[in-house]
Amino acid sequence: MPMLSLNVPDYSPEGGLSAEWDAGFEIALRIEDGQVYLQANNAGLRSLAPLLLGLTVDGVQDGHHWHLDDLNSLEDGSAPLTVMKFPEQP
Repeated sequence: MPMLSLNVPDYSPEGGLSAEWDAGFEIALRIEDGQVYLQANNAGLRSLAPLLLGLTVDGVQDGHHWHLDDLNSLEDGSAPLTVMKFPEQP
């Protein structure tokens, strides 16, 4: 199986985190009967992985988050999604 390499974005308090989307990415989120469905093509999944891993970078504070919706990254008609860093437990 080929190795997949990801670039996790750097973090700075001034600039925050940056998202980079693979060409041709498609990501949709829908909620149906209480079930959440996140659907994405390969480019969409490769784009989400560094976005999520970026929240784990040293210096990223609890509560840092991404807002995704159909005006920003998700397909038309998608439900909005906020991905937030949960506080670490001692």
